[in-house]
Amino acid sequence: MLLELIITIKGELMVELQEIQFTSLVLSSSLLPISFNLSHFNFHRIMAESLVSGVLGQLASITTDLTMKELRLVKDVDESISSLRRKLKDIQAVLEDAERKQLDDARIRRWLDELTDISYDIDDVLDEWSSETLKSEIQKRVEAEENGHQQKAADKKKKKVCLPLTSSCFSVNQLKRVGVRRDIAHRIKRLNETLEEIAKDKQHYSLETTKVVQKQTRETISFVDESQVYGLDGPKNALIEKLLNESSEGLSGGGKSVPVIIPIVGMGGIGKTTLAQLAFNDAEIKRHFSERMWACVSDPFDEIKVAKAIIESLKGSHQNLETLEALFRLIRVSIEGKKFFLVLDDVWSDDRDKWEKFIQLLRLGAVGSRVLVTTRKVEVATMMGAAAEMITLQLLSDEYCWSIFSGLAFRGRNSEECKQLERVGRQIASKCKGLPLVAKSLGSLMCSKVTENEWEDVLSSRFWELKDEQTKTFAPFFLSYYDLSPRVRRCFSYCSLFPKDYNFDPAELIELWMSQGYLSGSQNPEEEGKKCFQSLTMRSFFQDFRIDFDQTIIGCKMHDILNDFAQFLTRNECSSMRVEVDMEKTEPPSVEKIRHSWLALAPNFPKIPTSIFDQSSLRSLFIQCTSDTSLVGENMVLFHQNFRYLKHLRTLALISSKITKVPEQIGQLIHLRYLNLFQSRNLQELADEVCDLCNLQSLRIEGCSRLQRLPEGMGKLVNLRHLYMRGCKELVGLPKGIGGLTQLRTLDTMFIPKKNEAAYFLSLGDLKSLNHLRFQRYIFEITKCCNLINRSESELTYWECLVYLILNFGEADKKEEIRDEEDEFGILEALQPHPSLRGLLITEYKGTSLYPKWMMGLDKLTGLHITHCKQCESLPPLGSLLPSLKELRIDGLDKVKKIGDEFLGLGVEQAEAVSFPKLERLGFHNMRDWEDWEGTAHTSLQSGVMPCLQVLVIENCGNLKSLPPFLKLTPLHTLCINACGVLLQSLLNSEEEFTKFSHIPCIIIDGQEVT
Repeated sequence: MLLELIITIKGELMVELQEIQFTSLVLSSSLLPISFNLSHFNFHRIMAESLVSGVLGQLASITTDLTMKELRLVKDVDESISSLRRKLKDIQAVLEDAERKQLDDARIRRWLDELTDISYDIDDVLDEWSSETLKSEIQKRVEAEENGHQQKAADKKKKKVCLPLTSSCFSVNQLKRVGVRRDIAHRIKRLNETLEEIAKDKQHYSLETTKVVQKQTRETISFVDESQVYGLDGPKNALIEKLLNESSEGLSGGGKSVPVIIPIVGMGGIGKTTLAQLAFNDAEIKRHFSERMWACVSDPFDEIKVAKAIIESLKGSHQNLETLEALFRLIRVSIEGKKFFLVLDDVWSDDRDKWEKFIQLLRLGAVGSRVLVTTRKVEVATMMGAAAEMITLQLLSDEYCWSIFSGLAFRGRNSEECKQLERVGRQIASKCKGLPLVAKSLGSLMCSKVTENEWEDVLSSRFWELKDEQTKTFAPFFLSYYDLSPRVRRCFSYCSLFPKDYNFDPAELIELWMSQGYLSGSQNPEEEGKKCFQSLTMRSFFQDFRIDFDQTIIGCKMHDILNDFAQFLTRNECSSMRVEVDMEKTEPPSVEKIRHSWLALAPNFPKIPTSIFDQSSLRSLFIQCTSDTSLVGENMVLFHQNFRYLKHLRTLALISSKITKVPEQIGQLIHLRYLNLFQSRNLQELADEVCDLCNLQSLRIEGCSRLQRLPEGMGKLVNLRHLYMRGCKELVGLPKGIGGLTQLRTLDTMFIPKKNEAAYFLSLGDLKSLNHLRFQRYIFEITKCCNLINRSESELTYWECLVYLILNFGEADKKEEIRDEEDEFGILEALQPHPSLRGLLITEYKGTSLYPKWMMGLDKLTGLHITHCKQCESLPPLGSLLPSLKELRIDGLDKVKKIGDEFLGLGVEQAEAVSFPKLERLGFHNMRDWEDWEGTAHTSLQSGVMPCLQVLVIENCGNLKSLPPFLKLTPLHTLCINACGVLLQSLLNSEEEFTKFSHIPCIIIDGQEVT
């Protein structure tokens, strides 16, 4: 028996690592069958086709891996896998018919349910198999490195079993691993038997074999252009009139002004938020109100979330404040005595007690302040005492719906095609029932339809005949949803896990899809994820896009109705809940098998429901800690004790938690692909067991400001593709092993260690070996640049894909205030980026010159920030150096006293030259000693200075005397001057000086608009 076991081990270790990794990737594609109730039917599994296809792909890969040499690996395992494959192929042939007939046959729905569950189980078992193989290979590599890649006859630290027949030695750990393999093989056999029964049952349902025909689709643009808005001109004009009318201001009993509250009421998808956005961004509104704020409220009402949203609109940051009292103090300072405009979007709660504290706070604003509320409930308007001011949105006319629909459906078609499709198109548009969101959804769907027959198929779809009111509401979205590929459907359905008004980062969303295996089988899953995201944006499943400089989407949201639709689809597998203090005895959710869960812990330290740890099938767990909520005390004990029950997790996120250390039990989560510890500010170290997560693809530890070290074994994370660490201020360096992670695509921060520690950490030159690194859409920060020793390895020109770069020269030792200026400039010179760089920030640089030679080669740079460079006495000739610059911010250059021609880069010989030809936004902040800002000495050149300037901000520059005359020749529309006493006196006391800038439409001085 022992000899047989040794031979088994030997065969096991011969499996090729790359093939097994591919098997693991293909395997995990079988996830997330969708659940929903359609017309009173429990329509459980609509994703069986893609689910089975994914499992078949991995089984085919594993069958290929089981060559003749591995037949002795574990007895009969090859036969079991081949049997699984045959049965699933037989089932796959009838799945399309089964999914159609389940509408009317509860037995087929149950059958698909069973098929789904066993597919999940197959996924788990085979993932364990490949993980064990991968661990074995990693262990071999680690041992080889420790032994200098030389075989040793004995290892003093381990017991060995040596047999002459094999002339090889195997450790006890390897023997244990074979035991695990044998256990997995037995489980595969049992699954095979269960699948046998399921395969037999299909014979009872008269299912027909169908052949899937590839659909013909039209080429379409990447996302929907939402610039055109129909049917809101009248409501917009009425709303703006109400917002600007100050003829009837009310007072509270204490004599304080009461801000007028204006509710916009209407059903979901009718355009309430769109109307509020039109008013919020109106030029006249911007000029009229000193402060504008926007907060999405949603349901449930979270006071702290709303307060933080208000502050972010005002200040840009809530300064990590944790309590409602502290947040209210900051809001009070910002709005007291000022005329403000606040939008509270998507309000559901009509509980007066919850809103009273906000209303009291808002009474501190000046007369003329306004609060705009969007809601589906008339009761909200009544509760706020604003029924008289209410604007009720009506359904759009058929003609307006047709305008929205046709504008999207006819994109890219010629006039003849449009004429041919108009008849059936108008009939489809009439199904919109006056809702612009539905018109947009259907128009986006029809844009991809090629023939008139396809349009007729949509018009005659059975979804229009649904009787159940809830499902009837979703009929148009079902049409768009079913028109997606199974892979894209899974990706959309996963979005149901996130709360309403969630800000999606497409890159992060793609990583989450990867972690669940939705993008498996692709050589480049990130690119495949971009295609899935693009498909969803083309079908209007996302909105409120934030666009980068190259028209790439960097953020978006999902409309409430579509969020409801996604939750409706997945309600048998997804659970989202807000945990209050009084919910310690929370009952298990009424869901059969939770696969994905989101817990939002309310303030005052609510207890994590223990029922969540009973869900052994859980594959995603997000715990969102808010305010003073934390994973400490009893919660932390619960978390440590129950970690082992989460063994099937692929995705784990602990957001803003206060854990001090990741539990050691995390090493048991062998399926884990995604780990997010964002802003866990008390976290001091990652457990070494994190390095046992051989399948981990994404590790996010941004904002873990007290994290002191990363495990030395990081090199064992052979599948790691994305590593985010910005804001980890206490990290001294990165482990050497990271340099060997050949799969790594994203690295957002490089820490330069001190000279005496450099041998123990990764150097900047080591990153050259990571040739798969990609920086699109990400900021790459090199921190503690002042520690740089080997300048010959520091050049960054080989990173052509680098888009944004931060050079942080922060103190190597905070006690060392003095640094060699020449050495500092030498380091800056050495850090030469590729000329394609688009954004650059230089901070805490201690040299006197900010003019490295490479700066003149940054022809594509659009954004430059120079901050806290306190020894710098002058600015480089940026006006002539950077022809593409659109935004420039200078902050905290204490020794700069004068800015003149050298900054503009112009001379008398340059009669036709233009300084800052594309600059749109310019800001000077915290310039303590700055006194003079001179224009060009040559009057003839003034018209060629900053010809595109739109916004100028000067803040906390207390000694600045005046502004340069060339500004009056720029198209400047916004001038903000804050805390600039000398300049303010000059402008106010000299009429001649002020008239130079009186043509500027919007002048704001110390927060107040000058009229």
